[in-house]
Amino acid sequence: MALADRLAALLPRDAAALMEAHGARVTELRLRVGRPAQVVWPGGEAMSGESIDAAALRHLLAALMDYSVYARQDELDRGFFTLADGSRVGVCGRMFAGAGGPRMGEIGSVCIRVARALPGCADGIMGWIMGGGLPESALLASPPGLGKTTLLRDAARQLSEAGFNVGIADERHELAACHMGAPTLDVGPRTDVADGCPRDEAVRRLLRSMAPDVIVADEVGGPGDAEALADAARCGVAVLASAHGGSFDALAARPCLRSMLDGATFGRVMLLGPRPGAVREVWRREWKEGMPVWTRE
Repeated sequence: MALADRLAALLPRDAAALMEAHGARVTELRLRVGRPAQVVWPGGEAMSGESIDAAALRHLLAALMDYSVYARQDELDRGFFTLADGSRVGVCGRMFAGAGGPRMGEIGSVCIRVARALPGCADGIMGWIMGGGLPESALLASPPGLGKTTLLRDAARQLSEAGFNVGIADERHELAACHMGAPTLDVGPRTDVADGCPRDEAVRRLLRSMAPDVIVADEVGGPGDAEALADAARCGVAVLASAHGGSFDALAARPCLRSMLDGATFGRVMLLGPRPGAVREVWRREWKEGMPVWTRE
């Protein structure tokens, strides 16, 4: 069953009607206890006429977790869990102190971001990635919700179909949506996926075991990401990654990303916006007197 149909079957009547009317286009479903459901699609949104109560939200979450809430507690504590199709369910609410850190208790808000494979959506960026005939390392950046993951997925597919071995570090199960180790979304015939593993460790495992030509990683910025991706670049592997950031200066202000921009990890930075999938700025790295200099193309 498609996710939109599954959600419609779990939602109260008014919210279900919105999902049924817009399901093929929906990119996000936001549910907040005591407030209307918010259904979002590219260029528009709608609010339900009725509020979502706590019991309805608990019922929906339990069903999405296959009634194994305790088995997903570690994911909930991180603020999200991922469905089998790669869609991410973000959660927010009351946290409790725990021995290993804050624990998610009473959930008051849910943001479901629908994963979709959109073949061809990366056509507009492939010229920059393949400018010299071989893949070049690049960073895609934007605020949340502008299609970074979808673009990465299609770029991985296109590179794989072009004859390159692609390794995906899929820590959050979103790029390939693996089931029993095999991708359920189309990421190409020459693609290997390290699924559910911390991103930096996934990159190292791919380098050791799969001899990739390209490594793809989503939402980099963790403490170990810079070292792992820089090591991949030093090994001659192209790195294609995404990160949150609204401007080049904002990216450079983040220590992990700053170290990658100052080194040789990326040759280009593409800033997305104002609409999903569109590129509004491209920055290119050059070397002058042994120092990296970034200029806007």
